[in-house]
Amino acid sequence: MMISCQQAEEPTMDKAQEPVVKTRAYGDKTPKVTIYVETNDVNPLNAGDYLLSDGSAYADIVEFFAANLNKETVNGVVRPTLYLNDKMTNLLENGGAATYVAGLQAKGIKVVLTILPNWQNIDFTSLNDTQADQLATILAYAVNKYGLDGIGFDNEYGGTVTSVSGSYGNLITKLRAKLPAGKLITLFQYNIGYNQINATAGAKLDHVYSNFGYNTYISTSGVTKERYAPLSINLGSIGSNVSYYGDRAYDLTEAGYGGIMHFNLRTRTDSDPLSLFNSIADGAWEETVTCENGNRPQDWTFVSSGYTITYDEATAE
Repeated sequence: MMISCQQAEEPTMDKAQEPVVKTRAYGDKTPKVTIYVETNDVNPLNAGDYLLSDGSAYADIVEFFAANLNKETVNGVVRPTLYLNDKMTNLLENGGAATYVAGLQAKGIKVVLTILPNWQNIDFTSLNDTQADQLATILAYAVNKYGLDGIGFDNEYGGTVTSVSGSYGNLITKLRAKLPAGKLITLFQYNIGYNQINATAGAKLDHVYSNFGYNTYISTSGVTKERYAPLSINLGSIGSNVSYYGDRAYDLTEAGYGGIMHFNLRTRTDSDPLSLFNSIADGAWEETVTCENGNRPQDWTFVSSGYTITYDEATAE
């Protein structure tokens, strides 16, 4: 007996039988995965191509690595500036944020701009109170201007600096006060310095990432394990023993740590992370990962001069 599809009636289902569509927001998954993308080499949209079995993104946070802490002298006084280099400029300026920031956010990913010193003899440990306030103002302005989800700090390459006690923590505190609720502040746990971040300031950080490898020791005051990623993996040099990282992902999840960090994402052609991501996902959540591209080119125009955000720009509106 044949029944046409127009005549056949679908069986009814009560509410208990109806299929549930699985969705995930940023706050739902733990540990959270952060991927640093070196934008000098790689299109950050590649980080959003890796998907869990329900179609949600493998990455929870993508950090654009990196903008620079530079400086200017105005009437004999040194002021911090934020510099976007030739590769970073059009990821954010001239409509770039609508593609590269919003494109990741559309997949439920938080986009953070990492700030890195730039050999100008100024870093996050050397700011006086006025400079810390100026830099925090600039960074909060950038978050608003580009629709970012937060700011990340990595205190490398500052040059020769004179440490100011509590400078780093003061900057974090001032930035937190200037950012809207829900925005993120992250920190790479390296070169923090002595007597820089007290427990009050550390409590204002959302995510702290360990130095390279697996290290459960939290050296940043005020940071709990729920906000700490003890596993940091170089995606440009994965190696063949991906099961090791899956085991560590299982261990840190069971122990209640809140994050896993990857840095140096390459294209799949250069260094394919898919087997690693599957090992991590299996260990942490008993999940699988697929990839819908992963080889996106640098398809934006470079700006040789870069772009500098000054305190004057940040306070002009």
